[in-house]
Amino acid sequence: MTSDDSTAHEDVPMDVALEAAYDALEAGRPDEALVEAARSEDAVGRALLECRAQITLGHLRAAAGALGRAAEELGEDDLDVLELTGEIALGLWDLDTAASAFGSILESEPDDPWILERVGLLADLRGDFAEGDELAERASALADPATLPVRVSDEAFDAAVEAGLGALAPTFRDRVQHARIVREPVPFKELVEPEDPAATPPDILGLFVGASEIDAPADSDLPPTIYLFKRNIERASATVEQVPEEVRITLFHEIGHLLGLDEDEVAAMGLA
Repeated sequence: MTSDDSTAHEDVPMDVALEAAYDALEAGRPDEALVEAARSEDAVGRALLECRAQITLGHLRAAAGALGRAAEELGEDDLDVLELTGEIALGLWDLDTAASAFGSILESEPDDPWILERVGLLADLRGDFAEGDELAERASALADPATLPVRVSDEAFDAAVEAGLGALAPTFRDRVQHARIVREPVPFKELVEPEDPAATPPDILGLFVGASEIDAPADSDLPPTIYLFKRNIERASATVEQVPEEVRITLFHEIGHLLGLDEDEVAAMGLA
């Protein structure tokens, strides 16, 4: 089971519109996926796809509405419904509900690598890194092909941060001197905006908090700080060798927000 495919009804062929919608979703085009899904005559499949696409977009209220329509037909114990319930709860930092939903899936599918990874993330968020490592090892061993979890030392991670800073153009390097760069294993709830928890998902790789260069200092009581979440960056890396590049990309992205740039400007200035 993954967050971007439909698995509960493998014996029922998808119609052409849903196939196109899932292709768009897997290609990273959730808005296009929603347009394609709207043409489908499969109401349940359309609702599940809409839920997945809205989760990808960070629109968790819309995702919950779509999931409710699917659950009316499939039931609360359907595996897709449970998975998406867990994903929405995770995005809202409702960790108990997420743990219950993912745990229910593991009871019937104990060898599902994706769900093992999500339960491992929940263990990390509780600070139980030993359990997180155990679950990551199980998930990696079940992957195709089997792998080992990506882990680097704190020293190697910090060296990657220093290398990333060193790769900045001097004009950018001078402008980040006043910011703190903090390594944390995973995000913690105190960093989450209660009004918009979806803006800080638990598997986020990095986060900028505080006043950007275009904000007045009074706009934030927090010093400009870039958080880099080590275990999430490791989770997003396919190999140990990929970690420094993930660190660089994440660091540059958050530096862009420190400078007050939006997503497109970050990319245009070579910070992504």
